Amino acid sequence: AVVSTQSTGHYYITNNLRMLGTETEALERCPTTMTTHTFTAMGVYFHVIKMQQSFILWIGHEEPKIDSLATAISLPSRPPACSKLMGNADWTTNFAQKLAVKTKHQVFIFADEFEPDEVPLSEKVVFQKLSTDPHIFLTDSEVS
Repeated sequence: AVVSTQSTGHYYITNNLRMLGTETEALERCPTTMTTHTFTAMGVYFHVIKMQQSFILWIGHEEPKIDSLATAISLPSRPPACSKLMGNADWTTNFAQKLAVKTKHQVFIFADEFEPDEVPLSEKVVFQKLSTDPHIFLTDSEVS
């Protein structure tokens, strides 16, 4: 079915549909660019939702819950911008910043509560996974 509408020259995405922004154009399906991958190490679960030029990393124990949320984005010629959006885990902001620098992507980290000794081990696991399986975090065209 073709749906026509008027617009003001903008590009819209709604419910995975693309509306081209000319006077009267049809809606068409956008290809889905999100993929997911889950892995575990040392009793810690990692879940990656990969998107175009960004990814979400959830790190935690058995049942998914979010105690902290941080984001960071790599900026050309400047230190990455980062922010802790909720929770008390300062390590998530630092980790998001490191991943943003390494991948040149916007990174969102959702995390469960962690013991202090679990943090460096979890970071090490993610960086090893990024080195051995970059396609989990990056699109094929971004993997060099």
